[in-house]
Amino acid sequence: MKSLVKIIIFLVLAHILTACVVEVASAEAVESSSSSSTSSSASSDSDSSDDVEASASGSSYSADSYIYINLSDKTWSEDNASWTSITSDSETVFLSDSVVIKVDLTEIEKKMGVVLKGSLSSGGVKIQTNPSYETGLYLNNVTIYSTNYPCVDITKGGAATVFLTGSNVLVDGREYGTGYGSDYESTSINYEEEGSDNKGSLFCKGGLTICESSSSASLTITQAYKNCIASKDGILTVESGSLSLKNYTSSSETGKNGLFGGQGIIVNGGSITFDGKGIISTSDVRKANAFKTDDENYTSSYVKITGGTVDVTTYNGKGISAPVVAISGGNNTFNVTGTTSYSESSKSGTWYDADGVQESGTITYSPEGIEGESSISISGGYTIVSAYDDGINVSATGGKLSVSGGFLYVSAKGDGLDSNGNISISDGIVVVSQTGNNNSPIDCGDGSYKFTVTGGTVFAMGSSGMFSESIPSSTSNPMIYSTSLGSSSSSLGVDGIIAVESPQTYAAAILISSSLTSGSSYAFVKGGEISGTEYVSGSGVYYPASLSGGSEVSVTAGTSASSTSNGKPGGR
Repeated sequence: MKSLVKIIIFLVLAHILTACVVEVASAEAVESSSSSSTSSSASSDSDSSDDVEASASGSSYSADSYIYINLSDKTWSEDNASWTSITSDSETVFLSDSVVIKVDLTEIEKKMGVVLKGSLSSGGVKIQTNPSYETGLYLNNVTIYSTNYPCVDITKGGAATVFLTGSNVLVDGREYGTGYGSDYESTSINYEEEGSDNKGSLFCKGGLTICESSSSASLTITQAYKNCIASKDGILTVESGSLSLKNYTSSSETGKNGLFGGQGIIVNGGSITFDGKGIISTSDVRKANAFKTDDENYTSSYVKITGGTVDVTTYNGKGISAPVVAISGGNNTFNVTGTTSYSESSKSGTWYDADGVQESGTITYSPEGIEGESSISISGGYTIVSAYDDGINVSATGGKLSVSGGFLYVSAKGDGLDSNGNISISDGIVVVSQTGNNNSPIDCGDGSYKFTVTGGTVFAMGSSGMFSESIPSSTSNPMIYSTSLGSSSSSLGVDGIIAVESPQTYAAAILISSSLTSGSSYAFVKGGEISGTEYVSGSGVYYPASLSGGSEVSVTAGTSASSTSNGKPGGR
């Protein structure tokens, strides 16, 4: 069984990695700019703004046939010419529960494209797929305000590709703490309403790929229930397009996550922003994760970022939460804040979950930037992390954190880089600003695990109490460090090499770089004026950097703790 699972995952990945083929659609795939027709029951107009092409960036999918739906007047067509009203008596496209437009593709044995346009002020769209055939969903300037259902619900397990044209808006009307549908009839719930509890405002039971059909195409999702976009049992892939995600509708209503992928999440391009809120109290627990995978049913699920732009601001959850995290590209920013009114890290309480089911237990929270249970690897791209707790954390004993390229800047109130296993840095630029006692800029498990540096540049500063953890077990590059920097939050750097404009409060610092020479004297410069090149715009990190003025703390470079001078901490 394990071998079969591996084969299936490999085939899915192989399909995704071929997804960068650009294919121009056949004439059937394009909504005619000149056709308009009126049936006996309804009419639907087409114009040049309605064109939908399968020439989307990042997808090779092309449907065999299409179904066109005008949400504004609830009509549908098989040829984009003859239109029929959608009623509860229809067959392929019909009204369900009076508000949901349902498309039944379960008996159609070919790849179908469902083209949506217009607006729906109260309801949703449900597409029942044939699991043997991939479905294409074309959102062409669509606006949907749902009621007790997902805005778009793709069921039955078939894979789907979503093509974006123009500006699309989904607003999920469901509320956290409500049991929707018959699943909760025999459960002790807060209250129950007719509807669907599927996990996403844009939901697909199988694998889901998102890309743009036209340049500057966008999708905006607002929800206060579970996830903005979810692939329950598959891989969620973002190839292109602009995604703007928010997990709340007002200050008193918050949902949960931005992107959810059962087996994994892949970002190859596009732009993703997530604005998340969370709540921690003895009567309500909501942790807003920007990227979340299913680590209970899929223990090897992962988040992989190879390109695009990610900009996350969230509260009490994590920027990324997955068993495995791999970043090899992209411009990525994760800003995770934490509760200020709830000062304890754990406390007993009773609360209702997303579906209104009552739970009791111990409340814990750790608002971290990026958490990978078993491993985190960074090999490229530009990643900036700011976190209320640990910046980057590998939580499993024996896990591994590795950096082999790219730019990484971490600002944290807990540990900067934290692994309950080994930490290895072989290339790239790693900068850590950490503050707070009983934490360290770099924390590497217990004495049986190692922090090693074989290349790249590492510049870390923070509290001095556990600073010994930040000194590598071995390094091929010279290093300098000091625990005698006092208590300062002014700029800090080493002239000619690197500087940080506005670090958090620090008392100790370490620099490991091939730009240093063993046996030579250097100085950490505090409060100096920085000139040079900001390595990543807005980061406040200058590399290389020139410093003038300020105060200096002299140090001598070496390749081991015993070969350096000034403020040597205790052993690891």
